Amino acid sequence: IDLDAPIETYLGGWTLPPSEFDHSLVTARAILAHGAGLSKGGDSGVDPGEVPPSLPEAMNGATMEYGPVRVTHPPGEAYHYSSKGFTLLELAVETVTGEPFSEYVAREILRPLGMSSSAFGWTPELEVRAAWGHDWYANPLPHYQHATKAQGGLVATAGDVARFLAASMVDGSGAEPGRGVISPDAVRAAFEPFPFTDDTSEVGLGYNLHLGGQTLVARKSGDHRGYKAIVFLMPKTGAGLVILANSDRAAPGIFADIACPWSRALQDDPLEGVCSQLGLLRGAHVAAGLLLSVTGATVIGAVLLGWRRGRRAPPRSYSVWRKTAAVLPILVVTAWWSYWYSDIPLRLQGFPPTFYTVRATLWPTAFVWVSLGATVLGLSLVLLTILPTANLPLKTRAPGPTRLS
Repeated sequence: IDLDAPIETYLGGWTLPPSEFDHSLVTARAILAHGAGLSKGGDSGVDPGEVPPSLPEAMNGATMEYGPVRVTHPPGEAYHYSSKGFTLLELAVETVTGEPFSEYVAREILRPLGMSSSAFGWTPELEVRAAWGHDWYANPLPHYQHATKAQGGLVATAGDVARFLAASMVDGSGAEPGRGVISPDAVRAAFEPFPFTDDTSEVGLGYNLHLGGQTLVARKSGDHRGYKAIVFLMPKTGAGLVILANSDRAAPGIFADIACPWSRALQDDPLEGVCSQLGLLRGAHVAAGLLLSVTGATVIGAVLLGWRRGRRAPPRSYSVWRKTAAVLPILVVTAWWSYWYSDIPLRLQGFPPTFYTVRATLWPTAFVWVSLGATVLGLSLVLLTILPTANLPLKTRAPGPTRLS
């Protein structure tokens, strides 16, 4: 496959839906760098026992969030993440080789690299050994079946993924990267920034790139229902890290608890900048949660003390305004928890149940403190409204003696 040829050349007649953009610029290289301007969304899969649609049917929107694969932005202009684009690469491999993508990649890459516990899609042997995915509430999730394989369909152990990362570096004998399985030129191309015309993002072929001091750091993360993963790779220094998690609670902040100490043990601490930012974010979340909680608790204490001393009391009747003021914080707090800690908003958009049970926050376990603080403050406002200052009768002085004239 020519990485710079229009990808539709290799799709066996399948074409992208018409758009206002130049589809000839949708190339394999642009897709790998998320620079092809393709639509967002992934393959949410089907429940076990159901037959997933064919790959072309999925590409046409059968199991895709936000509809079919299509061009939504000018190709080559800027970074627009699209895992859907990898379905085009999957179909291209199947069209060119004449065999299923998962079988071709297993024969040509996984097995030669010694990745014996890896496959694109569930196999009976791997499914028995697999750690079960869990949602935010620690409920186990089934192993969903997916029509697509290339966009996040790799089932693997951390050790096998580490073998793939190691193959992207010079080995102990000084041999060129690739291990004789992947060409050295292809490995080097993965770490070359894509030439966006209107974006300064540093993105290679499949990796996000940044410099940690003088060290090139390649990073890739991914997720499915119940599973989260991230890898870090420093091809010049030979360092790499693979983190796999079987919980929707895993997020960049969770990964940082592992990656940041690992980075500090390396020369020049290449992740220092990212870790400092995440540390500040976690501190801000905890501080904000503490501030909201203390403010709310102070108000609650003052209201209850006033009620005990008779300075506050429920009125004989509540006006419409006061009823609204009492109910509004409850509605806001309910909406807050529904938005951040349930799949209701995404299900209203057509996502399947439990695709995400927590919205995309960098540090969800620290963000919980913000949510708890907002709840305490909301309850304090409700209490402040239903126990207003009591209208006490004015005290009058007893009449004194009067002077008669």
